[in-house]
Amino acid sequence: MDLVGLTEVALGEAMKRGSDYVVALAVEENERMLRFANNSVTVVNQTEETELAVYLSSHGRSAIASTSNPEDTSVRAFVGDLFASLKGLPQSDLAPLPSRSSRFRPTAGHHDVRIVKAGETLPELARAAISASAQAGGNRSAGTITTSEVGYSIMASNGTRGEDSRTEITLNIRSFSEGDASGQGLSCAATMSDFKPEEAGRRAGEDARRMVGASVPAAGEYEVLLSPTVASNIIQSVAASASAFDVESGSSYLIDKLGKKVASSSFNLTDHGSLKGALGGRSFDDEGMATGTTPIIREGVLVSYLHNLSTARRGKTITTGNAGVIAPHPWNLEVGAGDAEFEELVKEIKRGVILTSNWYTRFKNRRTGEFSTVPRDGAYLVEEGRVVKPLKGMRLSDDLTRMLSSVRMLSRAREWIEWWEVQTPTLCPWILLDGAKVTSALE
Repeated sequence: MDLVGLTEVALGEAMKRGSDYVVALAVEENERMLRFANNSVTVVNQTEETELAVYLSSHGRSAIASTSNPEDTSVRAFVGDLFASLKGLPQSDLAPLPSRSSRFRPTAGHHDVRIVKAGETLPELARAAISASAQAGGNRSAGTITTSEVGYSIMASNGTRGEDSRTEITLNIRSFSEGDASGQGLSCAATMSDFKPEEAGRRAGEDARRMVGASVPAAGEYEVLLSPTVASNIIQSVAASASAFDVESGSSYLIDKLGKKVASSSFNLTDHGSLKGALGGRSFDDEGMATGTTPIIREGVLVSYLHNLSTARRGKTITTGNAGVIAPHPWNLEVGAGDAEFEELVKEIKRGVILTSNWYTRFKNRRTGEFSTVPRDGAYLVEEGRVVKPLKGMRLSDDLTRMLSSVRMLSRAREWIEWWEVQTPTLCPWILLDGAKVTSALE
C-alpha cells in the first residue's frame, strides 16, 4: 500500500469508529549505508521502513500511537485498538484541529534524484574521501556514507491533505595517523552538487597529522573557538529547550525567559520547517499545520518558544508549526553568520583552545543549562593568535546562558551539520567564545 492509501485507510477506519478528529501521518524512508574501515569498504546495507502514526480523539479523550505494519488488515486492527484504548483514558487537554483545512504539495528543491540513484557510486565517493585524507596525513580512515530518501503523506479529519519528500547524503570520516592522533570530517548535503567528500577527508587527515604528540592542557578558563560541528551539538540543546513542552514540564533553562536577554547581541538562532539546502523538515507538521520560519533568539533575546496547537492554546498564542502532537520540536536550525574569516577568529585569541569535534555531551542540570562535553580529534592550544600545540584529554564545562552570552565573533562561512551527535540539522558558523572552563576528561 502506498503512503496516500495508508493514510486514507487509517483516517477512514478512525472516523468509522466515531472519532471526533483524526490525523494520520505516514512516513517511508529508504536508506543506503556504506561503512568503511582501515581504508576499505566493509559493509553496504539498504533498509526500507514505513511507519504510520495516528492521533485521534473522541468525547474529550485523545490517544496517539504508531505502527510499522502497513498491511490493510493490520492498519485497521491497529486503529481499532487505539480507539478502544480511549475508554480507559482520562479527559485530555489536547487542542482540537482547526476547522479550516489545508493542502500541501512537495517542497521544491528538496528531492534530488541523483542521491536516490547514488548507490553504485558510494564506494567511489568513499575512496575519494579516504584518498584525500591519506594525502593530508591520515594513515587509516573509517566512517560511513549514508543516502536517504524520505516520503510523507498526511490526512486529517478536517480535510487537510498533503505530501512531501526530501533526500540527503551524509559522510562522517574519522582518520588516524600515529598512535591515537585523530581527526574528523563531515559533509552533509540535500543535493549531490553540495556534497564534498574530498573536503571532509582532507580535514580529517590534516587534523590526524597535526594531533601527533598531543598533551593534556592545564585546567582553567580559556577562550574557546568552536567548529560548526561542536557548536551545532550544543546549540541543538538550546533549541530543544525552546520547546514549549520542555518549558511547561520544568525541564528547560529558558523558563520565564521570553523577551529577555539569553545570549550575546551577535547571536541569532532560527528554526525552519523548510529551507533551501536543509537536510530535514517538511511543509507540514504532525498536526497538519504549515511549518514556517520561527526566530528563537534574535540579537540575543529569546523571542519565541516552539509550539503545537495545544501548547499554543495554553500559552495564549498561535502554533509555530513545530508539532509533535505531544512535544513540539525544531526542524532545521540556522545560526546567523558573522563577518569574520577563520584566520581572523584565531588571531583574536590571546589564550584559548580550538575544538573541532566532540562527544558525550551530558547535562548536570537541564533546568539551569549546566553541561559538559568531551572534545576529541583535532583540538589545539592558541596563544597570542598562534596555534601552539595539539591537545587531548579535555572536558569543556559551561552553562548554556553563560556560553551564549560570551559569544564574541562568528565566521562568515557556515556549514550544515548532521551526524549521530547532532540529530537536528544545523547550519552553523565557527563561534568564538570569551571563555569556558576546561578540565581533565578523567576528573
